[in-house]
Formats: sequence, structure tokens, C-alpha cells
Amino acid sequence: MRPVFRIVRESLILGFAEMSAVYTWRTWTFGWLVRLLCQAAFYALLGRYVGDETTMRYVLVGNIVVLACLESTIVVISLAGERAMGTLPLLAITPSGHLPVYLGRGLQWTVTGLASSLTAWLVLPPLLGVPLPWPRAAYAIPVIVLILASSYGYGCALAGVALRLRGVEWLVLNFAYGVVMTFGGVNVPVDTWPGPLRVAVEVLPVVHGLQAIRGVLDGASTGHVMGLICAEALVGAGWYAVAALSTERLVSVGRRDGGLDHA
Repeated sequence: MRPVFRIVRESLILGFAEMSAVYTWRTWTFGWLVRLLCQAAFYALLGRYVGDETTMRYVLVGNIVVLACLESTIVVISLAGERAMGTLPLLAITPSGHLPVYLGRGLQWTVTGLASSLTAWLVLPPLLGVPLPWPRAAYAIPVIVLILASSYGYGCALAGVALRLRGVEWLVLNFAYGVVMTFGGVNVPVDTWPGPLRVAVEVLPVVHGLQAIRGVLDGASTGHVMGLICAEALVGAGWYAVAALSTERLVSVGRRDGGLDHA
């Protein structure tokens, strides 16, 4: 396990070094973070316009939580960038194995995603006049961390598409996030959709975790909330399994045909 922890540490150092070339703390805070807060506030106010205070709170909570998914799935861009820079083969020959290196490549986005979601969780509800039931709302924070983890696995799995079909990483990223935001119960309850679609969205990250958070805020029973949390963890584990199999296949084929060297 020690090599894995070392990889995690080095991945975070590399990730934040990359970010420092793009953002300063000012541009990240007043550019990226404010942009995310405005996005969540926009949808919440739209919910108030078309509905009532209850609708506004429903939409606000959903859009705050889904920020974790948005940032976690940016791992698609990080991994696709390795091929563009010609460094993908170097990740495949690491002594500790390629899988921890691949899966750790975008860990910085989970850290910034947690910062963004927690900032929105603390700032937006009182700012928009939709206060959360504290201290009960604090119990939702560990669930947001779980959603970050499951969404990161989802992003790693979809990164396999971007690594195989070069030049589509932004399309993959926006599709991945857009599907969750549209069908995952963020703005519209999952029960709204037809039966087959409701079944399909069960495999998406955020869906069960967000329902657990809504249950926490509404005072649902511990058993109900824990069942949803377990479902979110199971979904996340499934996506990590897909990511591992996809990455193993990519590397195996790339070693045979030299495809990893093609930028």
C-alpha cells in the first residue's frame, strides 16, 4: 500500500502544480469558484421563478451537490492531456503498475470539487434565503465526499473513451456531466422519468447520494439514508471496476500495437 499512497501524494503535487500554471488563488476564487456559485444560484432562482420556495430549495441542494460531480469528471481532460503531450506511455511503464497512476492522475479535481461544494453549501442557502437545517445539514458533508469519490470513478471510466477517440475529451466531459445533471435528480425528481429511464439512471453517480442528502435534510430514518449511501458506494465501485478494466485493455492493446505512442 505504501507505493499507492506515494502515488496519490505525487499525483496531488503534480495536479496542483499544473493548476498553478493556469490559476492563481485569486483567479480560481473569483473566476472559477464564483462561476460555479453563480451557476448553482441561477438554477435555484429559476426554480423559484417556475415554482415555489420548496422547489427552490430542491434545485439549490441538487445544484450544490452536483458541483462535486462536475469537478471530479474533469479527470477526463487530465488523462486525455497525457496522450496529447506524448507522456501516456510513461504512465504505463511505472514500476508500481499503471492502474494507480492512471486513476490518480486527476485527484486534484476531487480536492477543488470538495472546496467548491462545501463553499456553496455554506454560502448559497443563507444568501438566497433558503437556510438549511443545521446542525443536521452537517451530516450531509460526508455524503458529498462519497459522491466526489463515485463521480471520480465515473470520470476515470469515461476517460477511456477520450483516450481511444482523440479530440473528443470535451465532448465526453460535458456529456458525462450533462447526463447526471439532467437525469440524476438534480433539478427534476428521478420519478418524473419513464420507467426504463429511471432504471438506467440508477447506475449514475450522484443519484443515490443526492437522495441520501435530501433524506438527511428532511429527517428521514437512518436506515433509509444508509441504504442510499450504500447504493452510491456500490455505484462508485462499479465505475472504478469499469475504469480498471478499460485502462487494462487500453494498455494491453497499446503495448502490442504501439498505440500509446500516438499523440
